[in-house]
Amino acid sequence: MDKSKCMVLKNDKFGRYLAASRDLKQGETIFTETPAIIGPPLIGNLICFDCGKPIEESFVFCTSCKIAIKCSSDCTGEHHNRSECSALTTAGIPGKCLAANPRLIYPLRFMLLKKSNPDLWKTLVELESHIEARRDTPIWKNHQVSIIDTLKSVGFINEEFTEELVQKICGIIDVNSFEIRPPKSNFNLTDPHQQCPRGLYINAALMAHDCTSNTFLSVNDDFVLTVKASTNIAKNSPIFFNYSNVLHGTLDRKRHLKEGKYFDCCCERCSDPSELGTDISSLKCHKCNGTVRSTAPNRPGSDWECSECKKQFKRSLIDIVINEGRRLIEEIDRNDVNKLVKVLDKLSATFHPNHFVLLETEQNLIGLYSLLPSNETNLTNKIDLCRKQLQILDVIEPGLSRIKGMIMYQMQFAMVQLANETHKKTPEKLLIKLRDAEKCLMESLKHLLHEPLKSPEGKVAQMAMKELKSLRSFIENLHNDLVTKQLAETRVKNRKVKK
Repeated sequence: MDKSKCMVLKNDKFGRYLAASRDLKQGETIFTETPAIIGPPLIGNLICFDCGKPIEESFVFCTSCKIAIKCSSDCTGEHHNRSECSALTTAGIPGKCLAANPRLIYPLRFMLLKKSNPDLWKTLVELESHIEARRDTPIWKNHQVSIIDTLKSVGFINEEFTEELVQKICGIIDVNSFEIRPPKSNFNLTDPHQQCPRGLYINAALMAHDCTSNTFLSVNDDFVLTVKASTNIAKNSPIFFNYSNVLHGTLDRKRHLKEGKYFDCCCERCSDPSELGTDISSLKCHKCNGTVRSTAPNRPGSDWECSECKKQFKRSLIDIVINEGRRLIEEIDRNDVNKLVKVLDKLSATFHPNHFVLLETEQNLIGLYSLLPSNETNLTNKIDLCRKQLQILDVIEPGLSRIKGMIMYQMQFAMVQLANETHKKTPEKLLIKLRDAEKCLMESLKHLLHEPLKSPEGKVAQMAMKELKSLRSFIENLHNDLVTKQLAETRVKNRKVKK
């Protein structure tokens, strides 16, 4: 970690956390880091111990230790090294044990470090585990069955590695790991149905949480994590990362952070009933159509109240309404645009236009509109949805943002199509619209050029650069044609005046 850019501080609010050693500029790399350990998702398939790629079908065992699972005999990954190979052999863990229980390798790798890399072990074991908050909870009991009982059956629970210590290790892993997109994949980290491998990064784990982050991170095919400033960060300010879903409402974010990170978030966004003016959690009052918000977001179970008529609603009713909205969306075909539009229209009577339940569905619609005929109605609808998402994201995810970059890319594509569709016979208007699309594409690149080249977003950035070159060439030719036409018209007028 570059100490000229960031430093480790400690206070009562965050514990140990990273802060800026000097003023950091937007887009500046704060640090890069390789993972101390990588492992499979909490619930999911096998991953190759060597390259980290998910294994969906057949696999092979390492030819040396006969224990580690690999995607193929010629895998060129580097995560199952000689040290681990030797440690697994010495430990005597049967290969079939790991194949049947893929999650086992993550805590096992942690445990093996005690002998193979004592210094790294000492650093990792000091990370926060929240062991007392986890004790006797469902996740504690889950680890008891899937991890500890399995290790006990092969003689790996002993005086050195007690059940308590292994639970602490599992806690450190669960609390501090980052989900990482596997190599050469199209994983969408915002999709709750997709399970990614996890990585333990010592420095990144020290970033404090805020629901309005000032950093963004990316991971390349070698699992090297890069943390950059999404906004300008003043000297001595905390370096924040958002460990929740930026497009979720306060209730969901707080629940996720409490269950997974064991703290109650009271950041500015969580403390504001309007969520910084976005009303991403707000409902509509059935009595007067006013805006219904929480009266005290940081007080569990607090009532909600209409901003106009002051009618109050129990928190339990709010939960029922949100769950019902989600149920209605989940029951329909998410690839059917007409059905999605109808359910959104139905829900708009109850939910604020910016509510996250609607936003998630509208984000899906943006992609679906790309598959429909490129007529004026479809293109206009797509552009309007993009603008709405961007307006909200500018508040809750200020500065550089992967999501904003991808939305802008889709929006500019629709803008170009719409301009060509509606202004074929009016080149002057076409030129104005295409220049607007050019600005949007340039703004998209400002966000996406920070992504790894081989990532899906990095590949979009490369396409966007080619499209920008082509669009600029077309704009230049169109501009030159208009200038030539105007000059010709001026000459004709001048001749008439002379006559």
